[in-house]
Amino acid sequence: MLHITNGDVASGKLRASGVPGDVLAWRDVLHEGPVPIAPLPELSRIRADYLASHGLGDRESLRAEFADRDASLMRFMDHEEVVLWFEWDLYDQLQLIQLLDFLAAFPAESLEETKTSVDIVCIEGYLGTTPMDRFPSLYDHRAGVSAAMLELGREAWRAFRSPAPVGIEVFLKKDTTALPYLAGALERHLEEFPSVDNGLSRSESQLLEAVSSRPLSFAEMFKRASNREERRFCGDAIAGVYLERMSQAAVPLVTHPSGERIDAPPAKENSAAFRNAEIALTEAGRSVLSCESDWIEMGGSDRWLGGVRLAGRGVRWRWDPGARSIREVVTGTRVD
Repeated sequence: MLHITNGDVASGKLRASGVPGDVLAWRDVLHEGPVPIAPLPELSRIRADYLASHGLGDRESLRAEFADRDASLMRFMDHEEVVLWFEWDLYDQLQLIQLLDFLAAFPAESLEETKTSVDIVCIEGYLGTTPMDRFPSLYDHRAGVSAAMLELGREAWRAFRSPAPVGIEVFLKKDTTALPYLAGALERHLEEFPSVDNGLSRSESQLLEAVSSRPLSFAEMFKRASNREERRFCGDAIAGVYLERMSQAAVPLVTHPSGERIDAPPAKENSAAFRNAEIALTEAGRSVLSCESDWIEMGGSDRWLGGVRLAGRGVRWRWDPGARSIREVVTGTRVD
């Protein structure tokens, strides 16, 4: 039996829970950085290089880890049963549709030949905080992965990796009840596109709002921003990436109270000093947060969201929070 889940905490609990089988941790922050349409080995190299560029691991180690992970997935038909264990948030749902897209390429007849069944445990909540003694019960109530799930996963993965986000909106008009948490997760993904109001993503806006009254430690700032989420998906390492981007831009939106730009430490380093360091909103940040200025017009974004590149002032796609939809804009013009 092979269990595939979202990372080290959940995989550790699975191993210790008494549920039999091998455990494969997927470990990729797909909601951040480039996820273009590419074969799995090439995509994994792109992902490893991106994560390493932001201090989230050593480049060669990440490449090797992803290659080993992919090789384990390729051998899934060596097992009698594969169980996908995922949560309801954006981080997990993107991993889930990547895996469903991969599995959809294998005809049912081939799985019948090897007598391999594919099942799923998908919960409203978080595996990392689920008591270990609940895992056997969750396993007992697993469901078979249906053809409808595989097709939805394939379509959603294609839309997520498209260079234009409108494909996600088209996808969300479909019946997605076979994957009950997917629509909400993809809607949250769309909220990461720059707002028509000020050029900030929802995550960026929530971080700035946390320090709008007074400077706070990074730990407290992250806690307040995270508590605003209906389904928490972003860890503190990625929040550090967001802060660093907003601070290292030509016009910083946040700095330390001294005026020093923010330089988030690599995830695996001792970051206690950074977690305790205070973060302050600049005047430019206050102007953007109040929608008097637009951060995209200031050249403030250089980011990938799935298959979409958002670079400087050349951002073609914006999120309209009032209409709750993506709008295409003319490059370099203010959206009113």
